[in-house]
Amino acid sequence: MMATEPAERSILAPTLTQRPDFHITRKLVGVPKWPLALLTLIYMINVSDQFLLPSMFPLLKREFGLSDTGLGLLSGSYLVSVTLFTVPFGVLADRYNRTRIISWGTLAWGLTMIFTGLSTGFAMLLIGRIVLGMWDPCDNPTSQSLLADYYPVNQRSKVMGVYQVGQLAGFILLPIAGIMSAAWGWRSTFYFFSLPAFVVAVLAWRLHEPRRGVQDRKHQRLEHDETRAIVSEYDEARGFSAYKDLFACRSYMAMLVSATVGSLFFGGLGVWAPTFLIRYHDLSIAAATSSIAVVAIGGLIGAIASGHLADYLIHAKHPSARIAVAGMARVLSVPFFLFAFAINYTALALLSLAVGAMFLVAGIPPTNAARSDVLHPSLRGRGTSLDAVSQSMASAASPIIFGILSDVADLRTAFLILSPLAAVAGLVLLTLGFATYGRDAQAVRDQVRREHFASLGSGESPDADVLFVEPEEELSLSEAVRVWRPDEGPMLEVQGLDFSYGPIQVLFGVQMAIPQGGCHALLGRNGVGKTTLLSNITGLLDGQAGEISYRGQDLSGIPPDQRTKLGITLVATGRSTFPSLSVWDNLWFGSYPFTGSEELSQQRAEAILEIFPLLADRLDQRAGTLSGGEQQMVALGRALMAGPDLLLIDELSLGLAPTVTGQLLDVVDQVLELGTTILLVEQSIGVALAVADTVFFMDRGIVEPLGKAAGLDADELIRRLLEGHK
Repeated sequence: MMATEPAERSILAPTLTQRPDFHITRKLVGVPKWPLALLTLIYMINVSDQFLLPSMFPLLKREFGLSDTGLGLLSGSYLVSVTLFTVPFGVLADRYNRTRIISWGTLAWGLTMIFTGLSTGFAMLLIGRIVLGMWDPCDNPTSQSLLADYYPVNQRSKVMGVYQVGQLAGFILLPIAGIMSAAWGWRSTFYFFSLPAFVVAVLAWRLHEPRRGVQDRKHQRLEHDETRAIVSEYDEARGFSAYKDLFACRSYMAMLVSATVGSLFFGGLGVWAPTFLIRYHDLSIAAATSSIAVVAIGGLIGAIASGHLADYLIHAKHPSARIAVAGMARVLSVPFFLFAFAINYTALALLSLAVGAMFLVAGIPPTNAARSDVLHPSLRGRGTSLDAVSQSMASAASPIIFGILSDVADLRTAFLILSPLAAVAGLVLLTLGFATYGRDAQAVRDQVRREHFASLGSGESPDADVLFVEPEEELSLSEAVRVWRPDEGPMLEVQGLDFSYGPIQVLFGVQMAIPQGGCHALLGRNGVGKTTLLSNITGLLDGQAGEISYRGQDLSGIPPDQRTKLGITLVATGRSTFPSLSVWDNLWFGSYPFTGSEELSQQRAEAILEIFPLLADRLDQRAGTLSGGEQQMVALGRALMAGPDLLLIDELSLGLAPTVTGQLLDVVDQVLELGTTILLVEQSIGVALAVADTVFFMDRGIVEPLGKAAGLDADELIRRLLEGHK
């Protein structure tokens, strides 16, 4: 029942519970992983040829009698072609169905790979490389735009880190190319690598096309109807008008300059590194390509780690962390590259190359995420394509520059001269990019918000002023939870929650809103999804669709232990104790949020024993030897140790005698007096109506609000519970 006056003097009261400061982290949950996996695979396939040809340089040099400059031209021509066709693909990605663009482009790429393998001379090989470059841009600008709309804003760095693995897999596949070329000739590798393109082209055709900017609106809690059209000024932008805004975005331009400068080194690294190992470390083609694949593992680690680190730091109130992580990573890569190319000891050189590659690649995912942050959803294709054009131009020149320096001096000198450009690229991000990123990202959020309200026809002009909030002044999630007020909306809100155990769907678009204060009962038969719903609220399970908000904040991806720190605690169904541990140890486990403050935990335990005096004489007894009612008291006591604002109780009276249930209901009344909000799952109508203020009914994975408990007919509820329908 609703408490009229919280027991403010109790240390267990939520208002007196000292919430510890901690950093929120998120898992990639609540969203389908398949689009990310497929787009990463497509990236791997399309990029593989960029590294495939350089590994064949010695064979091509012998067959066609090419100089190093000619080999560099062969690689450079591919990049020039990529440059010419990237901008058109970027425009297409901002205007048309992106999954179709990727599907058709990947199909054409596979056919061109076969044509390249059929080359009978240098001219035909050169034509194949140029045509192949035409189709390469079909996936990268388009995929990054899709990923920004498939996955939450606060997880963009992690998503981009996984996506970057596709590029690194091109390195890891090089040993296959080396083995095949040695056994059957270089042409066989092109035939082999073309086959997956046809498969992924079909799969890409079946991908769902998300509405542009949907995640940006969800991030600001604006998106409720994804089918509603959102009109943007960029939708019909022609010529260079859209690019004017790109050039006016200072942080974007800093990322563009950084990528261009760095690509003068990056572009030649993958092309010439195998040849460097062959010339200076006497490795065979197969050994050199295998060694580069091992080095690429360092890059894989860097891509995954930097994505997680950047998102973690953002949650820790470092709003420009994506730029900072990217810049520092590139600066730190330089010493390792210089050392690797200067020494003759092969094992140490490869190790240093791996560490250098780790830092080098670590700068890419945060940069890609940051670029999405500062560009409007309808500009991301063009912005990414322009960045790719700039990188392609530099990367096209890079192998040629390496080749010229190698012909003039030697390949080692070329690497030692060009490696420091990575540090220059990092410093551009740490200065120009860092200084402007926060304001540019906020400007995009403001524009998305204006367009949203304009689409609602609320009378607010898309050009209306939006209050600017400095990133440093924005509250972290844990702080926002603490300062939330009941007049801002429901304490707990579940919207459109779907959950399946494999192919069996259990929750179907669950909608539920729980206000702060009082006890709210959820009734339903066994097997309708009540426990599954509670498990989703606490983070033990992750729904496939929908959103769960606590005090106005989205809980997607937040692990269970951190939800407990935010104030959500579950008393699971059954005998929810550690049977082999003592009663005291069971209670002490509940003080997890207050780790490091033994005195506070002791005070809370003493308060618990005042509520459950029966347990005071059994603190050293094993919990498994207690009666069912006593074990339920231990479970409730452990939950209260965490100081929950929202207490979830699953089947309080299950298997208990009526007298014991009555004692527990008295405890529930005391908990309500503390000011704690309770969501009680029950099958017993009498128990639910005795303690609840409002009642929800659940059947076949759908929740229906029934209203205030005082106005409900117990007999009618029993009939519904037995029949399972209205």
